[in-house]
Amino acid sequence: MKTPYIRVIQKGEVFFITKFKARDLKKLVHFHVRDPYKDPNSNIDNKYDKYIEKLKSKDIKFKSRDKEVQRRLTLGRVNEIKDFIENESESFLPNTVILSVDITDEVEFENHYLEYEENEIGYFNFDEKVEFMIVDGQHRLAGIFSAKEELLEEIEIPAVILFNTSISTAAKLFADINGKVKPVNRSLIYDLYQEIEDIDNQEYELIKKIHSICKKFYEDPTSPLFRQIKMLGIGSGAISQAFFVDYVKKALKDAEMEDKNIQYIFEHLFYYFTAFQNKFPDDWPIVRGKSHDYNKKHSEYVLKERKSQLVKTNGFGAIMLLFPLVYKAVIEDGDNDLYFSYLNIISKLLGKIDWVPKNNEGTGKKHQTIIFNQMRGILNL
Repeated sequence: MKTPYIRVIQKGEVFFITKFKARDLKKLVHFHVRDPYKDPNSNIDNKYDKYIEKLKSKDIKFKSRDKEVQRRLTLGRVNEIKDFIENESESFLPNTVILSVDITDEVEFENHYLEYEENEIGYFNFDEKVEFMIVDGQHRLAGIFSAKEELLEEIEIPAVILFNTSISTAAKLFADINGKVKPVNRSLIYDLYQEIEDIDNQEYELIKKIHSICKKFYEDPTSPLFRQIKMLGIGSGAISQAFFVDYVKKALKDAEMEDKNIQYIFEHLFYYFTAFQNKFPDDWPIVRGKSHDYNKKHSEYVLKERKSQLVKTNGFGAIMLLFPLVYKAVIEDGDNDLYFSYLNIISKLLGKIDWVPKNNEGTGKKHQTIIFNQMRGILNL
């Protein structure tokens, strides 16, 4: 099998960049995972066997070994990549996978290896029975290999090839790639959605819409969240852009208003947040009608001295869980004055909710749900 390559040298180590047709590589790769799952003394075997059957149903070749570096394939992630490849008209995955191949017993190939190392550009001649071990990129490969057969004919997979890599070296590579390389901040990912054009996808469009709303709340001096969102996930502020987008997205879906236009959504969120701002001024970091310098000092007091959680993850998460119920109550009320409708409902929480946490309650969805249920009970929603 004639395969083009480019030689790369880093700190004296040699590896090669190449490409394979997906249909060809599928025949040459077996998925190996570290196997703590199959234990003759446990009752996990049945689940393990079902898991293997699910892999085989996707036409994924699988071998279990005691000494491997890969974690267990997450079938949900595999399906996500498969769907992305099959259903997104402009989808492609340009990043490389890392493969290792043992040529210890390939006498003829090993004789050619010195020649490969000498040439910066050339062609490998792999035996058709060669088998590659995955060092990094197993979910990507499994997702692509699970896609429709006709797609495998046209998709090429860029790959880095390492020769005769020990389990120890492969394990270190995997740990370095997945443990030491910092993942991209999700706030940056959401910010980049705004730059993507001509995507016919509801989820992308919804995130782009929410990003515009988020940016407006951050930039507008009249906004109840003026400068209180950490755009790109960095800087000062009470909550991150990613947190805002994630929780607003869920709230809009639960309220069945994700298809509403951007102005409609912004107005309802604006009046909702402003109602809390009005009724809980000591717990909201921005005071309406005050200067930026005043609000900067007030924000520091609310968030750092008072340590109110209303516009931190616990509180903001809780009020976004509550939003769909309040929104539906406002719509059913039918009053033309939206702000008054939101204000009337939120005012019922006065004196019954304490936004200052006690005894280091912690953060997370559990605490958000506790606050949400408390508010829901008070409002009888």
